[in-house]
Amino acid sequence: MRRTAYIALGGNLGDVARTMHRSVESLRESTEAEVLNCSGLYATSPIGNLAGESFLNAVVCVRTSLEPEKLLSVCQGIENRLGRVRGVRWGPRHIDLDLIAVDDLQIQSETLSLPHPACWYRRFVLDPLTEIAPDWRHPQRETTAAGLQSRLLVRPLSLDLSNWEVGLRDSTVDLLGSTFSAQELEIITDINTETENGLAQPPTWKVLGNGLSHSVKNRSEKNSAASKNNAVSRLELSCSPEQAAETLIDIVRSALDEPQRIADFP
Repeated sequence: MRRTAYIALGGNLGDVARTMHRSVESLRESTEAEVLNCSGLYATSPIGNLAGESFLNAVVCVRTSLEPEKLLSVCQGIENRLGRVRGVRWGPRHIDLDLIAVDDLQIQSETLSLPHPACWYRRFVLDPLTEIAPDWRHPQRETTAAGLQSRLLVRPLSLDLSNWEVGLRDSTVDLLGSTFSAQELEIITDINTETENGLAQPPTWKVLGNGLSHSVKNRSEKNSAASKNNAVSRLELSCSPEQAAETLIDIVRSALDEPQRIADFP
């Protein structure tokens, strides 16, 4: 059975454009993966304190008979041959091939998560993906690539932290407020926030996960219309409470980024 897969390419060390071109050629040489389309080449901002200089990114669409785990192994083999060194997580790299999606498959294993858990809010993935597959539909977020991208164009973005434990929430609000301007980011902390129509305003993301107060969570689910947001509005963290604020900073940065299409690719 042949499926359509989307692979994100990126890097910021060496001649990145050349390395990415060689990656696509390696995919073309595979007897079980046909390259159907490539996005343009995008210049994007580094995410995280250890990421280094700006990145180049693109997305490639392939048609393949390989099972997802095998396709992931092919991508990792290409990375290794082209000089990828797996050292510091989120650090600088010569090349990165991330398997973003395979049709509408949903997979969660020790080695692979599909769709990629961060693809729906990272502009460096969404912009090139939307260029070549605007109608691809995220099976969990129930929204197309173009729809996910358009949500990130709203300013300010909104984070609803009203369900968080007060102490962690307040320290997180302070750190986010010192990192992003009010024009970039709005932080909601009141579960009774209302619009002119008397209904709670649906935030861009209702942040769940670590830092969540279950007692407040239950109360807000009963009293707040914001809890009725569809899947695209949920942001569930899997980090420790101590890492929550820094994780949110990286997420917001990747969502606020404005990738620049600089060239056709490959």
